[in-house]
Amino acid sequence: MKKSALVLAVIAIVALAAGRIYEVRGEKRDRELLPQIGRSIDIGGRSLNIFCAGEGVPPLIFESAGGPGYFWTHIQPEIAKLTTACWYDRAGEGWSDPGPYPRTSVAIATDLHTLLQRAQIPGPYVLVGWSFGGLNVRAYNGLYPQDVAGMVLVDSAHEDEPVRAPKFFLARTAPRYLRYPAYLLLKFFEWFGIVRIAQPRPPQRVSSRQQMVRALRLQPKSIVNDISTGLQVPESYRQAHELGRKTNVPLIVLTAGKPQPWGDPQMARQAAAYQQVWVHEIQPQLVQLSSRGQQIIVENSDHGIPDNAPDVVISAVQEIVRIIKATR
Repeated sequence: MKKSALVLAVIAIVALAAGRIYEVRGEKRDRELLPQIGRSIDIGGRSLNIFCAGEGVPPLIFESAGGPGYFWTHIQPEIAKLTTACWYDRAGEGWSDPGPYPRTSVAIATDLHTLLQRAQIPGPYVLVGWSFGGLNVRAYNGLYPQDVAGMVLVDSAHEDEPVRAPKFFLARTAPRYLRYPAYLLLKFFEWFGIVRIAQPRPPQRVSSRQQMVRALRLQPKSIVNDISTGLQVPESYRQAHELGRKTNVPLIVLTAGKPQPWGDPQMARQAAAYQQVWVHEIQPQLVQLSSRGQQIIVENSDHGIPDNAPDVVISAVQEIVRIIKATR
């Protein structure tokens, strides 16, 4: 039995060493395939990536649903014609270093605030947040109201979802006491190459925005970050709700008019019914965050408004910037 245990221990050590070598080589291939777009800014022992285009005030900051800020590169050029427009990679995404546990909306908003200060991009800002990114925008506005000149919430997540959405809409999340152990296990899997081995192979060539976003999201650090952030969604809901201070900055809430497609007829019916609740009850609550809030229903789009109707996002941003400049 002692010999068997020794053999197993040696096999485990060799396997872990091989896994670590595999991960290090994989990270090198990632850097070669995905050369950095943007600049790295140190925010205190780790760096975040940010890319800005255009000139003028107020600066606009894009906040993604998940994944890299590069997602916004089809919309950024139009906004850059009007003012400074920036996207950034949250910790663990794109070309940014991973961040400490937990990855909640408050942690993300705090990172962004430090990033903008260190990058010498003076506020106040127009914040654009899609889906989960809307929670982060709300947290930022609650923490740093003096730094917010306006907001666009693009089919933003809302804290009422867990109690009002059909169950099949909702991802399962671990109990609070299991979240940190799960995070540590994920980091172990990442470090020793297990995540990279288990994931789909990224594209060998990147020639479009969609391929770039997919390749960046397939990095093990991004996969681990997405799961870790997902584990903390209940906490992010709570933070966005508690920090939801009333403001008087211009706010546009873009709401999807179409339900998400579902192949199952019963799920499709439930999704359609819930979409009416989403459009007429849940999303209007976001409008009340500002005395100058308004809702625009994007009739021809489901949740994927930035891809399905980028012109609507551009128009909303242009309107917010116009209002701010007229006021000043």
